[in-house]
Amino acid sequence: MLTLGLQVQNWVKLQFKMASRMYMYTVLMLVGLVSVPKVIADIGSFWHVTDFHYDSTVFTSQDSCTSPVADIEQKPYGDYLCDSPWSLINSSVHAMKQIEPNADFILWTGDNAPHIDESKDSSENIINIISNLTSILMDVFPNTKVYAAHGNHDYFPHNQLPPHENEIYHAAANMWQRWHRDSTANTTLRKGGYYMVSIKQGLVAVVLNTNLYYNSNKVTADISDPAGQFQWFDQVLDQAAQNGNKAYVIAHIPTGMYEEGDSMIRPQFNKKLNDLIIKHKNTIAAMFYGHHHTDTFKLWYDQDEPVAFGLVAPSVTPWRAIVPAINLSTPAHNPGIRLLRYDRLTFQLKDIWQYYLELPDANDKSKAQWKLEYKFSEAYGVHEITSASLAQLVSDLEKKTDVFMKYFRYNIVSAKGESVPTSCDTNCQRLYICSIKEVDDDRHSKCVKPVSSNGFRLVAFISWDFYFLFTIMI
Repeated sequence: MLTLGLQVQNWVKLQFKMASRMYMYTVLMLVGLVSVPKVIADIGSFWHVTDFHYDSTVFTSQDSCTSPVADIEQKPYGDYLCDSPWSLINSSVHAMKQIEPNADFILWTGDNAPHIDESKDSSENIINIISNLTSILMDVFPNTKVYAAHGNHDYFPHNQLPPHENEIYHAAANMWQRWHRDSTANTTLRKGGYYMVSIKQGLVAVVLNTNLYYNSNKVTADISDPAGQFQWFDQVLDQAAQNGNKAYVIAHIPTGMYEEGDSMIRPQFNKKLNDLIIKHKNTIAAMFYGHHHTDTFKLWYDQDEPVAFGLVAPSVTPWRAIVPAINLSTPAHNPGIRLLRYDRLTFQLKDIWQYYLELPDANDKSKAQWKLEYKFSEAYGVHEITSASLAQLVSDLEKKTDVFMKYFRYNIVSAKGESVPTSCDTNCQRLYICSIKEVDDDRHSKCVKPVSSNGFRLVAFISWDFYFLFTIMI
């Protein structure tokens, strides 16, 4: 009985001692003398590459060049006026391998065929180009999955991607099935050029065919839900949420406006897609686009709160649009490839490492040296990529000239030369900033107000005929 009493006493003393230590630890933690152990993030990386626009005629008939280039034979990696020769594409993919050979996966957001007259193009040519690019990605990254989207130039006739099965959708599905081996994904890819697959546990890739909504797509203009993609998008994101998954949305054309001030997607489609993005704001972890050829991003707001974002990667092609009929001359931009850093546990984006090729330098030296252009975290003081942090960056762009001019330079991938603007007045800045923060047509119109030209960008509202000419080229 005495022994039992001593045991009870000792147990009580031990509990009191442990409680006292826990109390002291809590007090010390609160005053900052000791720290709470941090969970170490598992940081991975993946590539995003877009708008290769391969032109096999760069060194011969120069079919994609917006003006004749007299000394093109002296430029082994091409010219700012032309689409990509194979030497440029080959160097970009091998640079990805050299920089980060063990990326978790690759995003490839389309536009593989060149900007050429339709009289010189065909479905067979489009399929051959997609095949060539699929092959080089598979050869250089044999053990890496690629999530590929169609671009508006990945079809013949250009821009007219249909809401039904066709030989190009089928050919691409056959080529890409090695990367996903998912029968459901293969079915929707053949049907409408879109699909969903699992990237890893807890994360899915939702690959959209936003070319169905493009302003230049006459085939789908009067269809309320081309290829049933709106309904499908809503359903797969609902299912992802029910399963506790996050989604990376991958597509070629984003909603919203060009930096020149004009919409990319027909207004009725723009609204529907924006509404779905905001509806599923808690499921969509990030969105990834191409098409612009420049380096920018988009923000979606819900009741004035930033709730979603899309990152628009610069193109591999250096091609710049020149349309004298509408006084359009976009500035030169260097080829770019993008590495993203992300948390493998939460799928939160942590950083963007943008790489580029200084095209004139590469041509002068006959050697492609892809260099780090910037780290987003260091360039803008952003420690993770979120809707809130990007909204703060937009605020900085509006208020701080030095921050805006840095963005302005990175937007064209640090290109130099006579075709590159060195200044951007208030009206010019408004166009860039409004294209980031206003993806709704009406809100964007109110944001930009009347603006004037800076000499390099089309910055006035133009007639439909002229606008159609511009979008046909892009």
